[in-house]
Amino acid sequence: MTDSSSNPEPRSARSVSKKELRASFILPVVITLLIWGVGLLLYVVMPGEFNTAVALFISLALLVFLLYWTRHAEKRLRLTAVAIAVPALMGISLGLIRGRVSDTLLGVGITFLLLFLYRTFNTPISYRVAFRHFRAGDMATALELVDKAIAARPDFWESYQLRALIFLTELDFSRAERSAKEAIARKSNAHPVFNTLGQVYLAEARFDKAQTSFAQALELDPGNAFYRYHLGLCQYRQGNFREAAASFMEAISGSLRFLEYELQAHYYLWRCLVALDQTEQAQTVHEKMQAFAEGVPLIREQLVDQPDYPHLPLLQADTADLSQQFKS
Repeated sequence: MTDSSSNPEPRSARSVSKKELRASFILPVVITLLIWGVGLLLYVVMPGEFNTAVALFISLALLVFLLYWTRHAEKRLRLTAVAIAVPALMGISLGLIRGRVSDTLLGVGITFLLLFLYRTFNTPISYRVAFRHFRAGDMATALELVDKAIAARPDFWESYQLRALIFLTELDFSRAERSAKEAIARKSNAHPVFNTLGQVYLAEARFDKAQTSFAQALELDPGNAFYRYHLGLCQYRQGNFREAAASFMEAISGSLRFLEYELQAHYYLWRCLVALDQTEQAQTVHEKMQAFAEGVPLIREQLVDQPDYPHLPLLQADTADLSQQFKS
């Protein structure tokens, strides 16, 4: 157990919520003041061409935002995104200058059409059908179709990600790991693939490698509560209770959405606080955990008739202990 006094205390969900509330109040105010300031400047500099100046400023601002939003994407994707967005930007500009909503609607409509066509022809049909079979639980057909998708489009990273998920579902960990790494080689900033790789290592009880993968996923998608939960679970399995408690706190303050995840996050947070001898906080979390009692049968159902894999005995032991926390 690593319980260094130099490590910070776990943050409470209450403090995180206050911070988010302050940000949600300040950001709109700052944006509003910025817009008013730019509008006033344009009116002073170009009073006779105010509408034109505002239209050009809005279009330029949207273009800059688009370039910033896609800054981590490869060059080809960024150019494609700009090309697709051009009709909408032109439509917005002409609509403001001419005062005609039809110009704006036409430009936006063309952009949506281009986006639809891009998605239609950029995604292999065999991948789409494979994904439907995967969702339906037909892994054999899904694997056959995704292999065809890879043969047709070797650069399409989503196909390797789907193949990794298929192998993970079948507990073929070595091939799942290899497919996930192939996806990362084609798109190094695809956070779902790092999550999949983390799930592979977690199932194998390789908690140090799983922790690294979930940390990489969080770097790319910092607000993802599920990634934060699984990072906390890896830290907990390695006895890093203080770091795990902080991770579970952040996961709880986010959007876990599913009852069983809320229950498990509170359970592991409680176990961490008990291990850290933080009795009062542990008792508070234990009391809050009672609100998620209906998640216990859901967790049990997930573990019924599971094929054996290295992490399973730990999950089963935790579920048995978790069940005891709700007995009178």
